[in-house]
Amino acid sequence: MKIQKLESINAFVAVDLEDAPGRGILRASKKILQGGAKDLARSMTYGLASLNLKETGISAGISTTPEEKNEAIKTFFEEISEWGNEFTFTAGLGVKPENTTEDRHEEKLQLLAMGTVISALSAKPDAKTAVIDDKILSSILEKELTDKGIEIVNSENPITEKADILFCGSKIGAIDHETAETLSFSVIVPTAALPITTRAVAVCKRKNIIALPDFITTAGPLINDKNQIAEKLSSIIEEVINHADGPLIGACERAEVFLSNWQSELPFGRPMAS
Repeated sequence: MKIQKLESINAFVAVDLEDAPGRGILRASKKILQGGAKDLARSMTYGLASLNLKETGISAGISTTPEEKNEAIKTFFEEISEWGNEFTFTAGLGVKPENTTEDRHEEKLQLLAMGTVISALSAKPDAKTAVIDDKILSSILEKELTDKGIEIVNSENPITEKADILFCGSKIGAIDHETAETLSFSVIVPTAALPITTRAVAVCKRKNIIALPDFITTAGPLINDKNQIAEKLSSIIEEVINHADGPLIGACERAEVFLSNWQSELPFGRPMAS
């Protein structure tokens, strides 16, 4: 993992694999930490590899005051345009879609929701109830689930509820090992990167809760084709769902087979929140 720092502003880009086009998220706040950015880049790398795309995950952070943020974002894109890299960014914390190279933002949210629902029902076809812990995607997910006859369990504290499926993407590491011990769901479906910690994944396996890999469930916008999302994601979930160490490890190993075909060595560390 390489951290490329900008000269004109307090910003950086975490680049997972060298000499490859990159996709990832841009965040802007008073202080953006490199550790979280590295984790986000790694998750994207595995998502791209899962779709047989020879690209790298990237993740950028701009540390700036609210008053200077718009100018800092503009400066960020001006400087990286001189790097000669094929980097594409979507809007993350503190960044609006119109400030990035992202297009068709609302359509991509729809593709994201569609992919998470397809992943969920591939893991549990007989699901009848679901809880949503994702304010950004909530309304789109509710429609997708209602159209498929899934009842939404509404709650001010979704993680404490009981249902077949939990859609979770409120923040990185939202489900740690202590929280995982209290869960009453059959399947956890990430709607954003890295909501489940490494230790929580182990707890889920012990409790027979299926914790799906975030880099698969959120891959709808990467596929970018409504007609292909169902086929590709359901096929991947079905392939890894019964892995002896759980579907997340199974999906990691599957992605690593492709990475080994064009990388001399695998990146160190798998995409899980610490």
